[in-house]
Amino acid sequence: MADRTDKRDALSIAASVTGLKIEFLDGVNGALVPEKAIPIGWPEGEDNHTLGCWRAHMNAIQKIVREQIPSALIMEDDADWDVTLKAQMAEFARATLHIESLSPTTSHQTLPATTPDSPYGTDWDLLWLGHCGTRNREDRDQPYYLIPSDPTAVPQSQWGYPRRQPNMTPAPLAGTYNRIVYEPVRGLCMFGYALSLRGARRLLYHQAISGEAAVSDRALQKICNDRPLGFRCIAPYPTLIGTHRAAGTTAKDSDREDRAGGFREKAVTGQIVFSTRLNLERILGGEGSVLTQWPGESMLEEWNLTSGVYPRGRGVWVAKEEYLPFERPN
Repeated sequence: MADRTDKRDALSIAASVTGLKIEFLDGVNGALVPEKAIPIGWPEGEDNHTLGCWRAHMNAIQKIVREQIPSALIMEDDADWDVTLKAQMAEFARATLHIESLSPTTSHQTLPATTPDSPYGTDWDLLWLGHCGTRNREDRDQPYYLIPSDPTAVPQSQWGYPRRQPNMTPAPLAGTYNRIVYEPVRGLCMFGYALSLRGARRLLYHQAISGEAAVSDRALQKICNDRPLGFRCIAPYPTLIGTHRAAGTTAKDSDREDRAGGFREKAVTGQIVFSTRLNLERILGGEGSVLTQWPGESMLEEWNLTSGVYPRGRGVWVAKEEYLPFERPN
């Protein structure tokens, strides 16, 4: 929201120290969305706060479509990321090219998804970079991109959302500090996601025109699961963008939900090892390294900002027979 200058301040600093340039788009007061503008199929019983959140995302997607932006990354106002994000994204680009080259596609598109020189390829709609978790498809043979012994991958002891964890039991994927890239299903949360122009067109049509509207992250889940219009999603696990919760009163956490009454002694960021926001004092103070959230559990205790080298990954192939039973709540 425009009046949450506290969130804009924090996000501006985090982006600046990691070399990102960001543009703020105003949040939406759902009570001001006229009934005529609510799409057919909008779930009954959802409150105005949820409607406003959905419309804010639609406005961002509409901007991509209207201005013919080849691709864009959309982040929530409480997003946080690893200090190595640019190096992570360079490797993620290699991963998307690998997945696109080997996975069957039903996109049958004639309009380009991105500019021809996009590092992420030209046959994708959504890169689900920030999530609570995304499952993988266990019923087919498929390619993955594996980044083994990744010091920025949250250790398995700290994995959250058991319902949303992928099955990484096949031998090519298994490892305490491994990160994989794949085509996801049943994802949840949308701390950060990228859309190609093709994907923005398809998602805006699906949500605003077709009658399939759903609460924001449920919309991404639905379109990745069902692949209407040939929609194509690619995601990492563990996530590359998490959500930050500042120290102090929990009432400041959200403009969508009432979280008053609690107090947080220490700031936290979910699923990010070398959190940018949690290390701001070290970075701004000129320290040469940042610290992990989980000493004793992470692969490395600290990351050197000058000499740290992000690992290279490789493509692997997994046959459906290789998945072992992996118990999760439904």
